[in-house]
Amino acid sequence: MRKAGTMLFRVCMLLTLAAVIFTTGRPVSGAEASALPELTAEQIYQADADAVFYLKVYKEDGTLKTVGTGFLIQGDKALTAYHVIAEGASYEAVFDDGKTVRGVTVTAADEDLDAAVLSIQAGGRKALELTSDEARHGQRTFAMGYPLKGTKIITEGIVNAPAAKVNGVNRLLTSAQVASGMSGGPLFDQYGQVVGIISGSFRTMDNIHLCVPVADIRSKLLKEEGK
Repeated sequence: MRKAGTMLFRVCMLLTLAAVIFTTGRPVSGAEASALPELTAEQIYQADADAVFYLKVYKEDGTLKTVGTGFLIQGDKALTAYHVIAEGASYEAVFDDGKTVRGVTVTAADEDLDAAVLSIQAGGRKALELTSDEARHGQRTFAMGYPLKGTKIITEGIVNAPAAKVNGVNRLLTSAQVASGMSGGPLFDQYGQVVGIISGSFRTMDNIHLCVPVADIRSKLLKEEGK
């Protein structure tokens, strides 16, 4: 009788241990959803807008070639879209407080990926955090950038597809609205972390827009920096 009671006790302990492992023992990622608060568009703008700048691209003769958007990441670096900086001779970053940072240089670029890394002396401004998680279908997203000079906007949508092949290249598809001039800006998740760089839009598909996934930026452009 005592042996049977001991066996029953051991079985109960094993079942309890299994339940604990099942509910708490799973591996977690660097930005597990349950550990971070979900933010509204207003909260994301208030917290992160200062790291997003208006990017001016000049020709060799000093005339303005094009404009776009960029955003700061750690280590005096910034990200933008390749097509914004392509064939530019010099670059300037203009922040909302009126400060213009000159001498911005391109340190890494990938035309196929449509992403570029900039070196910028931004004076200790806040840097945005790149997510370490994979984007998910239906996840809330927020696009930020400059469709007009001096006018930064934020739009809200969802991830329509986290990794779609478009012309042989991975693209994150989002319904967060994007306009000309926002290229190179950040696409945030609901936790205020960057999940992609705004790249463009479909001509044949309304309200679906293209972004460069952060995972590809890490593996192809930021690998040496360890971001």
